[in-house]
Amino acid sequence: MTGFTDIHAHVVYGLDDGPRTAEDMRDLLDAAHGQGITRIFATSHAEPGMRPFDEEAYAARLAEGNRYCAEKGYGLELLPGAELLYTPAMDGWIRDRRLKTLGDSANVLVEFMPDVTEDEVQWILEQLENQGYQAIAAHIERYACMRGGFPARLKKRFAVQYQVNCRSVIACGALLRGRRVRRWLEGGLIDFVATDMHHCGSRPPRMAEAYEELARRVGAEAAGRLTDGSALGL
Repeated sequence: MTGFTDIHAHVVYGLDDGPRTAEDMRDLLDAAHGQGITRIFATSHAEPGMRPFDEEAYAARLAEGNRYCAEKGYGLELLPGAELLYTPAMDGWIRDRRLKTLGDSANVLVEFMPDVTEDEVQWILEQLENQGYQAIAAHIERYACMRGGFPARLKKRFAVQYQVNCRSVIACGALLRGRRVRRWLEGGLIDFVATDMHHCGSRPPRMAEAYEELARRVGAEAAGRLTDGSALGL
């Protein structure tokens, strides 16, 4: 392992419920470096039709974060992205090819409301595939419709990829949600483990701890694939 890739992280300050100030962002980047993360896709929340995404502020603050990492000698790169909430307006954004992807790829990180239905998930995945996007479903452990065999059935029909959060991996030996995540990991259903970091206090990056749990559960080779971003195909 030469370093972890974090495909789901809220590090750009002042745009969503992640870091509020530049100092908060720097603290998160310090913590990410300490966890061995060398590449972060900065996935601020984007909510089509609900509120505008400030592209100018996002780009300026992303560049600010990269300058800070370079000044500190971290070898940590911040790349553009977004966590896209599925809303009715998203259908039009898909048709118009307006979705913010992870870097220059076709990968899009999509989140849903906790009570999203199976039909809604299938509908949006079909639209994304029709327009050439590669869907990555964010933190699938949160959705009620993913509790049974639906995730496996989806993978047979679509090229969807799944992401779970580090803290869910760390807790995968306990509680119902944790046991479900463990089954997914051991069954090879998950493609990415990411921090979903927001703050150093309540939602810090815990990638190194998650990697150790993954190595214990599924072996070092699989743990590496889940945390190095290679499934992005970049």
